[in-house]
Parts: sequence; structure tokens; C-alpha cells
Amino acid sequence: MDQEYRYIQQIVDGQPARFAYFVTEYKDLAFSIAIRILENQQDAEEAVQDAFVQAFRQIKTFRGDSKFSTWLFRIVVNNSLTRVKKRKRTILYEEIELAEGRFEEVESCYNGLTKQDQTKYIDQALQRMAPEDKIILTLYYLEEQPLSEIAVITGISKDNIKMKLHRARRKMYGILSKLLNIELNMI
Repeated sequence: MDQEYRYIQQIVDGQPARFAYFVTEYKDLAFSIAIRILENQQDAEEAVQDAFVQAFRQIKTFRGDSKFSTWLFRIVVNNSLTRVKKRKRTILYEEIELAEGRFEEVESCYNGLTKQDQTKYIDQALQRMAPEDKIILTLYYLEEQPLSEIAVITGISKDNIKMKLHRARRKMYGILSKLLNIELNMI
């Protein structure tokens, strides 16, 4: 039995202070997931706090079928998506298809940017994507989660994650192409 499972058992047995380990261990990654979905620091902080409270209250229901972090991140994703729905804000879903042959052009232009500019363009592109695409791209590329973990976190099958990841990458390239083209035309 690893350390996390021992802590979970101790919490269930009446030692709630052990939960501080999970907060310390996962708060940054949980916030990273929430901020990508919500795009608002205060909303992300509240979603993460609510997720930790919910995880603490429901820790007895944790079956150990997956890692604790996977279970927690699923709660973070669900809380974040609930907040997006509550905003009743219209989110524009960009369905931009990358024209054949443009990939090399986008990649060449992107690779010529500084790391800071690359990060800026990635963030701008993510802001224009559907929440589900943001989640999948963030978990896979930025948080380096394996497909199997992403499947558990999102509740989507691994094969479906592969397909959605492929489509999200194409959308990302399309958005980056548009952003970089706009930027190049301004120079």
C-alpha cells in the first residue's frame, strides 16, 4: 500500500489533518487545469477550493480504481465545467480547419518565435477553443498526462481521447495559423 492510500485510510479513520498532504501535493496542478478551463483566476481558485472540499467530504467513496490525483482532477474538471455553464456566457467554438500544406508554414513561423511568444500564442489559441478541447490539450501537452489518465479524468474512452486529441491539434494549428498570419500581416 503506498503512502497516499495510507493517508486516505487515516483520514477515513478520523485523522483529517492528513488531507493537507493532498492539498500541498496537487493544488498547483489542479489550479493549472481549472485556469485553462475557466480563464479567470478567481473562478479557478474557487473551483479548486470547492474540488478539495468535495474530495475531502467524499473521500470515503474513493475506491482506489485509479490514482487519487486522477479522481481529484476529475472533480476539478467537473467543478470547472459547471462554473462555465453557470456563467451562461456564450463561448465561441472555433472550428477552423487547417488547409493542406499549411502545417509546415505554421510550424516554421511558430518555431521562429521566442518561448515567451510561443506561450502567448498557445494561450490565445486555447482561449478560442471549446472547453473539452482545452482540457484534453492541457492535460496531454502541458501536464503530460498519459491518455489512460486523461480518459479517466474526462470520462471519455481512451480511443475517443485519441480522436479528440487529433482533432483538437488540427483546430489548434488552424487557430495558430490565423493568429500568426494576422501577426505577420501587421509587421
